[in-house]
Amino acid sequence: MTQATFDDIIAEVKKVNQRLESIEKALASMMTMLMPEEEISEEEWKELNTIEAEMKNGQSVPLEELEKTLR
Repeated sequence: MTQATFDDIIAEVKKVNQRLESIEKALASMMTMLMPEEEISEEEWKELNTIEAEMKNGQSVPLEELEKTLR
């Protein structure tokens, strides 16, 4: 019976880690492919672009004010 060296164990752990990363990438890719696509209207695109511009400019709205608009 042979005794595994520390280097052998590290090499095997690295191989397992690489295989795990490969599986994770494959699963992430499959999840992306299986997600349904949503149609976005022109108005929704404009709203998203406005929100993005506001974020880039550092503008924000207090949470309480936002909650009032959603009631």
